[in-house]
Amino acid sequence: MNKVIIVISLMLLFSSCQETKRIFISSHLSDCVGVAPQKCLLYKENRADKWSLFYDTIEGFEYEEGYAYEIEVVITKIENPPADSSSLRYTLIKVVSKEKDDAIAQNTSITPLKKQHKIINIEYEALSMASFFQVNLSQNLIEKAIDRDLKNVQSKKCSDRDWNSILSLLKNINLQKIHELKSPTEKRFFDGAPHAQLKIISQTNTFTSAGFDHGYPPKEIQQLVNTILSLAESIE
Repeated sequence: MNKVIIVISLMLLFSSCQETKRIFISSHLSDCVGVAPQKCLLYKENRADKWSLFYDTIEGFEYEEGYAYEIEVVITKIENPPADSSSLRYTLIKVVSKEKDDAIAQNTSITPLKKQHKIINIEYEALSMASFFQVNLSQNLIEKAIDRDLKNVQSKKCSDRDWNSILSLLKNINLQKIHELKSPTEKRFFDGAPHAQLKIISQTNTFTSAGFDHGYPPKEIQQLVNTILSLAESIE
């Protein structure tokens, strides 16, 4: 009898820490500010609701801008989360629907790199519950941070040789497709690796990759990512 009571108690405790919901995700991202300026998903729980900013990540959900989603997620309460981290963990159960927003697709059409305005910034970020790593690279400066508050940013001058090397690698990458690149591993879904993402920013567009495991980028951008990380490691 005691065993039955214990099992029931555990089931009630577990269920009280989790909740399943269906939510709607907008076809476009919105500017927001967390530990730094960034782009956030827009979500709502009912079709008639107004869109709200979503600052967290959804494990297992690979977002593609230009598509509106209805998804089912499980929301888990995290006991004693690290500082500056969410107390909730969102995990994808299934994608109920994914619909192309033609208006967004037309507005985000991208020409080949050689016809774009010049690249002005590259951002690489790798996050987990317990770690933070960010690299910002421009023609004049390489910056590295390992704290979410960005209070201890290390930097050095970016040489012409290093910047030209980055631009040379970019010529071999179809930027308008980097959001479709598939990660070769999925350790980030169970906290086996930080969740990484790459952004290429030009004067007119921002190209954002799909998420991947830090240290295991898609092969199409592997050389670029490795070069960025190598430059960051060279900062003393």
